[in-house]
Amino acid sequence: MKKLITSVFALALTFSVANAQDNTPKSGDWSVGTSAAPVLNYVGNLISGTAEAPDVNFTDGMSLSGKLFTDDMTAWRASADLYFTSDSNSTNPFRLGLSAGKEFRKGTSNLQGYYGYAANVAMSSNEDEAGEKSTDMSFGANGFIGVEYFVRAKMGIGAEYTYGLKYDDSNVSLGGSMGALMLNLYF
Repeated sequence: MKKLITSVFALALTFSVANAQDNTPKSGDWSVGTSAAPVLNYVGNLISGTAEAPDVNFTDGMSLSGKLFTDDMTAWRASADLYFTSDSNSTNPFRLGLSAGKEFRKGTSNLQGYYGYAANVAMSSNEDEAGEKSTDMSFGANGFIGVEYFVRAKMGIGAEYTYGLKYDDSNVSLGGSMGALMLNLYF
């Protein structure tokens, strides 16, 4: 019985020390990130036994992001969203969005909250029912708030909510959206 209790305490101590490791990014670190949806779908399907390797395609849209930490709790960030298709039935065969901003973090554990601001510009090609092609531009400024959990050293999964102004076609709108789940790798 003594050996069992000692083993349980030793195991608990090992896990508590392992979980106490600081997996968060530090000053000078940079990251690359993308949507976590294909990976999460793959893992979910792997558990149910119907897994197929995630594919990379731009017809569903592809989001790539990067961050550079100027200190342990502050980062410059940029992202690019790209969508294109050769489908002749598509009325919007191409979209490109670029954004840049600053991120501030709170928390020192594996679970960190963050907030910040960003500016963005987007361009899309459109084709109306008559077959006329046009290119639209939009501009925006927004604030965001989110959370990121570090599942391993320098690997985090996060989600964020964005709210801000958008200008396109002589219209100004105010609104928000729930951003995609992101997978970020830090170096």
